[in-house]
This record gives sequence, C-alpha cells and structure tokens, in this order.
Amino acid sequence: MKPFDLENKNEIKSGFKVPENYFEQFEAKMMAQIQPEKETKVVSIFYRKQVWMSAIAAVVLLAIAIPVYFNMANSNNLDATTIEMYLSQQQGIGITELSKHLTDEDIVALEQNLSISETNSDEVEAYLSETENLDYYINE
Repeated sequence: MKPFDLENKNEIKSGFKVPENYFEQFEAKMMAQIQPEKETKVVSIFYRKQVWMSAIAAVVLLAIAIPVYFNMANSNNLDATTIEMYLSQQQGIGITELSKHLTDEDIVALEQNLSISETNSDEVEAYLSETENLDYYINE
C-alpha cells in the first residue's frame, strides 16, 4: 500500500472512474435491456380459502341463530289467562303490590275497560254493599 500524508496532501484519489456521459446514457441503456413483458395476473393464494372460510362462518352463524330465534319466539307466548292464574295462586301478591307497578296510562286503560265512571258508580256501590267481603275489599 502506498503511504499517504493527510496533513500535507488533502486529496486522496479513489481507484474508480466514471465513464464519460455515463449518467446521460444510463436510462436509455437500462430501458433497452429491459423488454416490457406482458403483465401477469396475480392471484392471491389465500383468496379461495377466504371465500370458503366466509361461507363456513355464515353457515355456522345461521345454524346457531335460527334455533335460538325460534326458542325465544315460543317462550314469549304467555296469554292473559296464564298470567292471571299464576297471580291468583301466589299468596303474597295483593292489590297494593300490583298497583305499584301500574302506570297512569295503565290505570286509565283499566277504567275504560271496566267502564267505571260516575254514571255507573251507583252500580258498583250496590255490588259492594251486597257482598259479604266488603271489609276485605276496603282493607285491601
């Protein structure tokens, strides 16, 4: 290796030289070497798997959701007589407990259905005076 002195001589020559007009001709030479090929269609390996997995997931979801839906639909078919029988068999439920859960709209609807008004209040009083359990109705 050739000795060099950095203090006296600032320039160090590399052993490489760039040919004349190299960068001006580089693009033209590169494009000449690369021949444009026909574009190929790229298909993912996982595309078919993705379609199958989506289809399987949809079938499993339907298999679970349909029976659950029909079981829920069948369980909510309580009619008024069933509820009335249940409430009549319960010992601790009275009018006060039921009235706590009624809203003003429910009370108005009951009054309209039972047609309790000022015109037939005399009939209600007559019925209550004839019954033996008047004290029960008043205290309840």
